[in-house]
Amino acid sequence: MLRPMDHWYIDEFAVAERYVEGSLELEERAAFEAHFPRCPGCSDRVLLAELFGKPLPRRARFVAQFKPWQLVVLFALAALLLLALPTGYFLWELWSLKPVPEITGPFRIR
Repeated sequence: MLRPMDHWYIDEFAVAERYVEGSLELEERAAFEAHFPRCPGCSDRVLLAELFGKPLPRRARFVAQFKPWQLVVLFALAALLLLALPTGYFLWELWSLKPVPEITGPFRIR
């Protein structure tokens, strides 16, 4: 049975790239060929896969597996961590200060 393609499946299993390589199974290929002419995003993916037929570098593959909002959350957490470390050190030093002894005797300022 020919199941319609959805973008989650196309992204998750690199269908456009496998279509260009010719490594899709017949049923998967037929479903993708029925989908991508009507979908500008998938048509662009096929065009890019044809232009840049070589596989992505490891770092690009790692980044490509995340959604944009996940990258924003990741960078926000990294920024918070970078801000939390010096702030924590400052507070640690501040709390570990000894109180200044009160000055007594003739040099006392009133």
